[in-house]
Amino acid sequence: MITDSNPDEIQRTLSKYKFYHIIKIKEGLSTPGEGRHLHAQQNVHSALNSISIEGKRVLDIGCRDGLFCFEAEKRGAKEVIGIDNNLSSAATEFLIPYFNSKVKMFNMNLYDLTPEKFGKFDVVIFAGVLYHLRYPFWALKLVRDVTADKGHIIIETGILDIAEKHPLLYCPTGAKGPYEPTSITFFNITGLCDTLCSLGITVNKIYFLKSRNLLSKLKYFLLKITPSFIIKMFIKNKEQFKYRALPGRSLPANRATLICSVSASNVSQSQVKYWDGVHKYHTDGIF
Repeated sequence: MITDSNPDEIQRTLSKYKFYHIIKIKEGLSTPGEGRHLHAQQNVHSALNSISIEGKRVLDIGCRDGLFCFEAEKRGAKEVIGIDNNLSSAATEFLIPYFNSKVKMFNMNLYDLTPEKFGKFDVVIFAGVLYHLRYPFWALKLVRDVTADKGHIIIETGILDIAEKHPLLYCPTGAKGPYEPTSITFFNITGLCDTLCSLGITVNKIYFLKSRNLLSKLKYFLLKITPSFIIKMFIKNKEQFKYRALPGRSLPANRATLICSVSASNVSQSQVKYWDGVHKYHTDGIF
């Protein structure tokens, strides 16, 4: 087992893996993850700060290296389970043993998740996943199904930052979207909140990554009237420019973190029967 008394060995071990999350190993040493996601992750940390974790069962969907798994464990969670469809070997082979952690991680696709697998959870963390999904409505139903009544769901996702008078879902493919090609599902906030409400999920608070003020709208307008070859001159990372949200190629995006609560009493049972089972709506005319 690698310990703090072997700093050189820790460095050699870290160099063997590719990390997504920046996770503190010890004072002055962290995993070499991707810093561009830190601001969005900070909003998830703020959401975790706002709810009680101690003594709760916590599920992290899309856990990757386990940043939020280990955070929930630090906050006194009774049990923490993480799932990912590209599970981090760095987490299972190094981080969990190094931290002497009781976190359990499983290589699993979200669409295989049911209450029969692990039971229901008091807190579900669903960060950085929704906007990648081809079947978003079914995914949100599955997330709700594994959340205990009166439990909490923390959703962090890319959103369509436009036209809030209408509930919308933006589904770009290939290079047409604001991110890379696997990012294909962008609700606007109205659309996401309405969809969650239909599933018995109430949105209690929302954090936005970028300010949604007049200055932001002006910045987008300036991008719209500026030729792309001029914008390219001011972007050092040309690969990032390939997927950058530009007018004419994609609609404006933002990122949002939603703190939600689940209540079975908020779900219309007649609608559940209509969507998920059998019903007599057309026969009896009662809905």
